[in-house]
Amino acid sequence: MTILIANIGTSDLTIQISIQGENYYLPIDYLSNESNIGEQTAKLPPKLKELWEKQRSYIETILYPDLGFPVGVKQTSRELTRVVLEKYLEKYPENPDKWHSRIKPVRIWGAIQKAISLGATKGYIFVTNQVTSEKPEGHEKDTIYLYDILVRWLELQNIPFILEKKTIDSKIEANKLEPLLSEYEKHLKQIAIEEKLNLLSAETEPNQNLVLVSIKGGTGNMVTALQIQAIDSNFKNLVFIDPELNLEKILQGEPSDCKLTLYWRHLRSQKYDTVKQLLSRWDFDGAILILDDWQNSLSSLPDGIVDKVNIEKSQTAIESVIAALNLGLCFINLDRADTKNILKSNPELSALVELEQNYDAWLNLYAQCRIYWELNQVANFLSRLSSFWEELLSYLIIELGGSKYFVKDINGDIDDWKLQKNLVESELWNKFYRQESEKNSHFKEWDFDNKPYKLTNRFSKYRLVKNLVDVRKKDSKTWKLIKESLMILDYWLQKRNKMIHLAKGVSKQTMCEMLTSDRLSADKQVKAEAMKTCEPDKILQTMTEICSATFELLKMEKNSSVGCNTTSHYIYSDIIAWVLDRLETDKLQ
Repeated sequence: MTILIANIGTSDLTIQISIQGENYYLPIDYLSNESNIGEQTAKLPPKLKELWEKQRSYIETILYPDLGFPVGVKQTSRELTRVVLEKYLEKYPENPDKWHSRIKPVRIWGAIQKAISLGATKGYIFVTNQVTSEKPEGHEKDTIYLYDILVRWLELQNIPFILEKKTIDSKIEANKLEPLLSEYEKHLKQIAIEEKLNLLSAETEPNQNLVLVSIKGGTGNMVTALQIQAIDSNFKNLVFIDPELNLEKILQGEPSDCKLTLYWRHLRSQKYDTVKQLLSRWDFDGAILILDDWQNSLSSLPDGIVDKVNIEKSQTAIESVIAALNLGLCFINLDRADTKNILKSNPELSALVELEQNYDAWLNLYAQCRIYWELNQVANFLSRLSSFWEELLSYLIIELGGSKYFVKDINGDIDDWKLQKNLVESELWNKFYRQESEKNSHFKEWDFDNKPYKLTNRFSKYRLVKNLVDVRKKDSKTWKLIKESLMILDYWLQKRNKMIHLAKGVSKQTMCEMLTSDRLSADKQVKAEAMKTCEPDKILQTMTEICSATFELLKMEKNSSVGCNTTSHYIYSDIIAWVLDRLETDKLQ
């Protein structure tokens, strides 16, 4: 299904007039708003140039008497078309074709011809009929009668093309852009509903489901309003028809040649701007959805209108961007296996390989906590906070040389944190054994000689790290800061499940209310824990202090993503920067 949407203007209608024994078709209304009318007039042969320049005189002295108007009394376009329609509808037994052969809707006929060649069978035509109580005679350039003339002409030509009228509200002036924008928006929404334009299938044939919009006819602001709202309507395949001005063709009553323009680059910019907005909110899923939809639109663009080479380049760019966004989703989901697969399958993402190679889960979780707090997604924030607590300890165990104490899988990675006693130095083991026994009653009964002991919770890892720091003689002051900060966060980890199951839900407000309540609690332990922790809006600051102290403890350079407010959000900022740069490069092609 293909449709045409067009304005109609009084200059679209030409009437045949005999001048010095030859027949010419002259517009009943002078083409005054054409930007290149002077250039076109200069190109005419001398005889036709003189005729064109005197067209008003010929209309008034030759056509007016035919229509029953006195010579020399200027008539409005509305009145001229009203009378032409009356004459056109009259029956002339002696010459049934008397007026039909003299009428040619040259410019809009060119647009209709082009639409028909692209499969259109229906056109929506915007007309004006500005009759109001203050102005009962209407506007001098109203096109209401011109529309009826066009319907009659197509019928007598046996053209199988259905027209439907869309009348601009009579209270809206045809030269006022702002109200026209609202009016066209309303009508285009109605057209979209009538034609089910938002339900078009991506599997249809390339040259089907086109929305063809003529960018000539009507006032300049009517043209502008139609163009803007057609673009903003997000029609799947929007093609603009531009009837070219050719004065010789008009004088001969021939339909205008038309250029086709697919504003896919403008639409692409709109899509990419939307992606940019979504990524400012870290919405990788939403960005992928927009780009997938746009990719489908590119695949169904009509042949012969756009440069396939540029389309293919854009599609390639989008494919790489979607792969990068999926990479970001894998990092969000802590899916290392898929990140490796995506990078392996998409060589164009080579600039992002280093992100995977330098990946640390605890920094990823720290970045996610920052993101979820910014987005006010408190449930996700608390979940990632708990994971951060434990992943930081896992990282410290490895960086302090503790990975050699654990069972390894076939890839050489730690297998589910199964600690083997026989691999642990006696000093470290004795310290860890004593502290773990105090907290876990079953620890003493464990058969360490025959099976490894699994560190099942963050506190077991915490005690191992504590003793590794002691045995390795690491900076005790820095470790003390990390330890105390972890205990500050532990309050919120313990409260997470309680908040999730509260009828109030999980929010920053709930966190504040719970902390206030606990600090006033009659339970001394509850009150003491609440007094030691930090306010909800200080959690990220505490996490940042832990991260900075961790690098200091390990005598490593601090990662640039550690910090609040202006620092980058780890791999996510890098991926988004790469994506936006790739999209911007594609826009410039």
